[in-house]
Amino acid sequence: MKKVKLFSVFMILVLFPLHAYCQNFTYSNVKIVSVTFSGNLNIRKDDGTGNYTAPHWLASNTTKSPVAYVSGNAPKVAAALTITCATVPATVWVRGHGSDLIEFPAVQVTVASSATTTHNMTYPATTGSKVFAAGIVRFFKPYSIDWEISFDNGTTWKAIETTTNTLYVTKSAPLSETANYMYHTVYDLSCRNAQTKSVDADIISAVWSEFVDHVVLNYNNDSLFYYKLMNTPNSTLSALLKYRDAQCYTFAQLFLASIKIQGIVKSNNYVYVTPTSNKVCGGSYYVDQFLVKSWTFGTPSGSGTCSDFPYKNTYTNLFNASNTAYNFTYKDVTDSGGIPGSCTSNPSSFFNNHQIAKIDGVYYDACYGVTFASISAIKTAAFSGWGFRLSSGGTSTCYFTPDLTKSDLAETITTY
Repeated sequence: MKKVKLFSVFMILVLFPLHAYCQNFTYSNVKIVSVTFSGNLNIRKDDGTGNYTAPHWLASNTTKSPVAYVSGNAPKVAAALTITCATVPATVWVRGHGSDLIEFPAVQVTVASSATTTHNMTYPATTGSKVFAAGIVRFFKPYSIDWEISFDNGTTWKAIETTTNTLYVTKSAPLSETANYMYHTVYDLSCRNAQTKSVDADIISAVWSEFVDHVVLNYNNDSLFYYKLMNTPNSTLSALLKYRDAQCYTFAQLFLASIKIQGIVKSNNYVYVTPTSNKVCGGSYYVDQFLVKSWTFGTPSGSGTCSDFPYKNTYTNLFNASNTAYNFTYKDVTDSGGIPGSCTSNPSSFFNNHQIAKIDGVYYDACYGVTFASISAIKTAAFSGWGFRLSSGGTSTCYFTPDLTKSDLAETITTY
């Protein structure tokens, strides 16, 4: 009778071995520590502190780094894991199920020995099962990987956890950086708006849609302001993205950068606009200022200086103490609001130059979200008047006219 019992116990042990390999069916003792993508594009941080670096996902960080690939390539990913258990096997199997039906194949990984009950494991850099479709812009927010582990050579799989990153896919390789432009917000604005687009014209149109509603947002849905402060000194793309308040230069650069990031080549695309500096008032003065709509012209008091430019404003400090309004000490012409800019209902509107984009013959003014068919069409649609400025003894005196025939615009075209 004892022999039968012993034989029965032996058979149970053979058929159902007592693997104490943390098979608690929740696998809460297995953790993803970090995830690193490779073969990806560089992404600059908006705050100007350099590129995002690996690892791109850390369990200890609430914010995960973005990742970008060129279409036609497959993502490649590695992961660091831990398992906490008194008894562990020499190896386990790990795999991942990614967004877009991309599989990260099962790999047998070694469970490192440890003086404690927590052991490290590394899923090596492994290429996904398929590429992102060639020539198509993609935007994943998030791109998820559902990680799984197996203790029995892949017969049974249990979920570990899901890791997420924002992932961008550009249509083609971004154009080279002659100046820094491959920022987080550039990828985000471009891919977010051009999601699933494949034709250059469609991508440009989709990117432009970000600007037309006067609400341009960065990767974190923060507003990018056009002259929130009327004397903002920020005049570069990097400054716009860092401080989120800048001049016209920067919005033209943001629009064009969001096209370059897709590998779309458009030369002679950056336009520097000024008055033609034609002589007026008997050849005594040059037109060097313009007023963007809308300004109200009152009773002229400056006709004694120039009858063609009879409206006079003076100032010592052009802006008020908070830099939110003009501070003329005397004025015939009053800023009365008009064309809104990005995230600003009444931005600065008294200028001597302006910067816009030009693509395939169309002028794109990204500050205001409007387009023009010709350079001459800008003054008719957007200007209230022309002017020139004289300065003496710390006081500036400006003379204006609402007659738009008194001058025109000149353009200097370069490639951004």
